[in-house]
Amino acid sequence: MLKSMTGFGRSEIANERQKITVEMKAVNHRYCDINVKMPKKLSIFEAGIRNLLKKYIQRGKVDVFIT
Repeated sequence: MLKSMTGFGRSEIANERQKITVEMKAVNHRYCDINVKMPKKLSIFEAGIRNLLKKYIQRGKVDVFIT
């Protein structure tokens, strides 16, 4: 089965104090290239996010935006 390497997704979660938005964009690419953009105070989670994505993504250029 062929799986697409191109896509876009967005999710939001909010409560009384905060709102978190995650957007992901993926395009075809020869290697696995994952870029994560997020506020500096959340940067401690970057390695964990990158490792989690690598479990599901073998190749492609993936941009993750967290606000």
